[in-house]
Amino acid sequence: MIKIYRSSVFYLSLILISIYSCASLRKVDMQVPTDIGSKTQITELSKKDNVEEKELMVAHHMLSSEQALEEQALSKAKKASKKNKIDKEVVTKIIKNPFKVGEQITLDLYYIGIRAARLTIDTLPPVTVDHKKAFHFRGTAETSSLMRYIYRVYDVIDEYVDYTDIVPLQMTLKMDETRQNVSMALIYDHKKAKTTYWKKRIDAKGEVTEIKREDTLIPYAQDVFSSLYFVRTHDLKVGDKLKFVLHDNGKNWNMTIDVVKKENIWTRLGTVETFLLIPSVERDGE
Repeated sequence: MIKIYRSSVFYLSLILISIYSCASLRKVDMQVPTDIGSKTQITELSKKDNVEEKELMVAHHMLSSEQALEEQALSKAKKASKKNKIDKEVVTKIIKNPFKVGEQITLDLYYIGIRAARLTIDTLPPVTVDHKKAFHFRGTAETSSLMRYIYRVYDVIDEYVDYTDIVPLQMTLKMDETRQNVSMALIYDHKKAKTTYWKKRIDAKGEVTEIKREDTLIPYAQDVFSSLYFVRTHDLKVGDKLKFVLHDNGKNWNMTIDVVKKENIWTRLGTVETFLLIPSVERDGE
């Protein structure tokens, strides 16, 4: 009797969740405002220019995050760009192209033994952003068919990264979830040391919030998504400390990645040799 009772409660819960999900917020297509979207122009490359290069001439901006943040505080970034202090720290390297069109990274999230969601990261054909050749990376997060009854998630993020400087040029995000719809655009202007940020959100009650602002940017800073690819352009060795500036939510953080050791781990592709990396962030001494 107890088993039957518990089973009934379980199925009743599923029915209530299904009703809740059906009554949840529906997807709304929210377009980027003209004054924001017109700041950059993204176009596909011609077949001639879309040849995959085996080697890249990469400009690594070796200015440490501490120096960059101190310089910004003293000169408000404008004086720094006039003196070209940042540009003097550029080191150009020839590296093998680590990004192959068609590459796909898949991460599965499990909850109590059930696959709850999947994150897929794709390397798409390069494009031009304001006449600059750029990598195009896309991340897609989606709940499984079962978990969708509890909470629906379908989020897509597109990142455009400069082909030479390996710095973000533009990022867009669209979130289609049970209790919210979100559209976001973030445009990086490394020459003017600023970002243009726009975000629009509709919550479960149908209330709309919209944000437009400009933030100060440390030139050549990475963001959370682009940094995953930026690290791959370095020839890592145990004991290395990779430092750069991370721009997130209008703030500029000191990012340090320690290359601790090598480890062999098991994956679905077999046992592979990996680096153990420990990231840490700091801003204003915290």
